[in-house]
Parts: sequence; C-alpha cells; structure tokens
Amino acid sequence: MASSGSFNTSSYDVRYLTFNWSIASQDIGNNRTVINWSVVGAGGSTTSWYKAGNFKVVINGSTVYETGQNDRISLYNGTTVASGQATIGHNSDGTKSFSASVEAGIYTYARNVSGSGSWALTNIPRQANLTSAPDFNDEQNPTINYSNPAGNAVTYLQACIASTDGQTIYVGYRDISKTGSSYTFNLTTAERDALRNRCPNSNSLSLKFYVMTVIGGNTFYSSIQKTMSITNGNPTFSSSNISYKDNNSTTTAVTGNNQQLVQNLSKLLVTITSATAKKGASISKYEATINGVTKSITSAGNIDYGVINSSENLTLSVKVTDSRGNTTTATKTVTFLAWSLPSAVVSLKRKNNYENETYLTVNASYSSVNSKNSITITYAFKKSTDSSYGSATTISNNTKVTMSKDKNYAWNYQIIIKDKFGTTTYNVTLAKGQFILFVDTKKLSVGINCFPTNNESLELNGCQVLEYDVISSW
Repeated sequence: MASSGSFNTSSYDVRYLTFNWSIASQDIGNNRTVINWSVVGAGGSTTSWYKAGNFKVVINGSTVYETGQNDRISLYNGTTVASGQATIGHNSDGTKSFSASVEAGIYTYARNVSGSGSWALTNIPRQANLTSAPDFNDEQNPTINYSNPAGNAVTYLQACIASTDGQTIYVGYRDISKTGSSYTFNLTTAERDALRNRCPNSNSLSLKFYVMTVIGGNTFYSSIQKTMSITNGNPTFSSSNISYKDNNSTTTAVTGNNQQLVQNLSKLLVTITSATAKKGASISKYEATINGVTKSITSAGNIDYGVINSSENLTLSVKVTDSRGNTTTATKTVTFLAWSLPSAVVSLKRKNNYENETYLTVNASYSSVNSKNSITITYAFKKSTDSSYGSATTISNNTKVTMSKDKNYAWNYQIIIKDKFGTTTYNVTLAKGQFILFVDTKKLSVGINCFPTNNESLELNGCQVLEYDVISSW
C-alpha cells in the first residue's frame, strides 16, 4: 500500500513528462483519500524548451486536466504543467487501488507522448474487530476485547450476544466505547433468563458475541463463537416434598398410626409434591427407591408400593431429574414394625404315657407391633375316628391344662393361635394310653409299646417277636 508514487511518459527527442502524487489526507468517516498531484516537464537541458500542448491528465478514471491543441506552452525541464488535488473514494472495506495516465503533444499538435501507473492506497480503517471473548456461565458477566482503528470516526459501535447464525438476538445491542478495547456485559435478570430459556434441555448454549460497526453508511460485523454453561441448576427438592402413609385400614386400625408400617401387611403409599426446576428447565421425572425397588413418575403425585417385607426401618430415596438432566435427591426414613405369624411349642401327653389324665401346654410367641398386638389361644379335640371337632376352648399362654382322655382311643387336637393380624393352626395327635414296657404276669408275656396278647411271648407294637421257650433259654 502506497502513500505516494510517480511515473514518466514516453519522450520526444529528450523531453518527457513526470506524474507525481502523494496523500494529502484521508477522511475515515467518509471513507475517502485526497491526493496531491502534479505533471512536470523532464529530460534534457533546463535552458532549452519545446513547444508542447494538448495535455490530458486522468486520475481514477476522471479527467482532471485537459488543454486543446492550440493551447501551447514552452516546456522546460522542471516546468510544472499542471497540479491539483483529487478525491478518491475507497471500497466499503477501506481498500482502494487507483490509476493515472498522462498524454501530451511535444513539438507537435498531436499527442505523441504518454504514460500511466497504478497504486494501492493506504487502507482506511473501517470496522472494529473482536479480538477475544470468553466461555462463561449463566451467573457471570462476560467481558469481550476488541480493537476499533477508526476510533470516533465510526457512527455507531455496539455489541450484542446472539445465536450462532446471527438470526436471533439473545442480549440486545448496546453502545460500547469507540476508543476503548474491552466491554463487560453486565447482564440483567431478564437477559440471563433469556439466555437460560434458550437451552431448556441442555446445560450449555452455543452463541456468538457480535460487534457491529456503522461507518460512512456501511455496517460491518465481527463475531466470535463461545459457550455459555448453566451452573447451580439442580432442582429445588427436599425431604419436605416427600410424605408416606400406611394405606391399609386394617393395620392402621390396630397401630393407630399410619406412619408405622407393619411388616408384610401394611401398604406403603408415597406422596411426592412438586420440585422446582431452575433457570428455564422443567421437571422430567421423579424416581423413588425403597428396599431395592425403584418406581418412576413423570409428575408429582402418589406411588403405591403395596406390601413390603421389612422388619426394620427403611430409607426412602427420591431423585428428581430436570429437562437438562440435573438431579437432586432427598431421603426420608420409613418406620416399620416387625411382624410374623404367631408360633408355639405345643406339649400334649398322657400321665405316664398311659393314663387317661392328659396335659396340654401351649407356649406361644408373637410380634409385639409396638405393644399393639395380642393373642388368643383355643383348642378343640375329637376322637381320631370322628369326623368333626367339638367346641373350642380358650386357654392362657404357657399354662398347663389338665383333662381326662380315654386311653383306649387316640385323640386329634387342633390348637389355634390368633393375633390381631393372622392365625396359626397346629394339629396334634394324642396317642392311645400305653406303657413303653408292660409285663403280663398272668400270660407270662412282655409287651413293648403294646399289651401282649399271647401267652409266654415277647411282642413289639402288637407283633410277636419271641416265644417263651426262646425267652426261657435266656
């Protein structure tokens, strides 16, 4: 790029013309350059002259000086033929190349010498340019750096934040210093929300910083693409958003408290109230987990877990996820009371394993359920040959009951233990009355678990094992 230049025309004999130019001034606002120019005689002696005329000077396509054939002058070496200034408009980007040409008639009326040249003028500064811009989060005030070589000559200098295609303005244009080099976007709450709302399903937003320059009626843009990230965007959710209850009216009628669940009986109903999404996101789901089981709902409401088998308190965990994938987890302890069906050790036997006198003891165990539970024990009996039991009798726990049962029969007993939630039944048989070892002195026989029926024999469970002669040989 040049600030001055020259060329020589062709010559007649020894005489020719020199064209000279130099920049007089540059108008940044109007995007133009003013040059000084001159055409001077050259070549040969300074004391000799040639008649010359019919001059023509063209600069940047415009004739700036011209004479007729009869307008003659004495042309010495050093004679200034013509001089002046020319205004040259630059391209919109501040660049400009121009040319100049000179013609004349030396020692003749017709034009017989000529010359030309072309040059690139010094650029005129036009737009400001972004030099750097940061990635930033939605709670920060980003600072851009820029250069504005045109300074106060620009009409407007503004900055904004927009979409990557430039079609949507996120943070509107605002004036920035024409003579400065940096600008900080002190974002308003509305502007921050506008940015956040542009990425409801992501924790980041691609955007561009723009600097707009208006100068000489032309508008220029410079941009840098960066990323805004969402910070501190997890949903607002706590244990206060979680509640539960025993949804089984049968168990709550006993416990009197729907916050205490009875093992394997109560029905757990979890209620979740709405979490609060942040920064333009929305809540996408709630996931509740207890006792290794996870259930999910897409909006606040109830989750029915039904019956849960636990004898100990459990932790209920609820994770809330928003549309960006951010999560918050809250927990609540669910109280469980241990419960299982009542059980017992039943003792039913005859006196001496033979007599009619019979003893029954039921040693029962049952779940306390926070001291809300209790049991009743009943028994009924029948001969083993009968089809139905008699009326049931209530007895106390771990208390011996004495009764008389004909030893000639086996008896079936049904013991029923009932607490406030369930029933356990034991079926026990009372065998016929008999000695383990019986010696019949009349028959001279011995019975094991039976009365001997044969004379002089050893019998086991009613079967003869040895006859007397064998016994006597012992």
